[in-house]
Amino acid sequence: MYNTPPVGGVAAGFGAAATSPWLGLQALWLGLALFTLFSAGLAVKRILPARKG
Repeated sequence: MYNTPPVGGVAAGFGAAATSPWLGLQALWLGLALFTLFSAGLAVKRILPARKG
């Protein structure tokens, strides 16, 4: 009974535990990248008309 762990359940648990933080971390980096690009775009949009005039 104790010598045979439920391999499927353990594998599923490890898979979920390994995948969830990875997806959360990827979402965090993606959000930071999008925010950086958006901020850079706004900065360029602000600077360019000032140089033309």
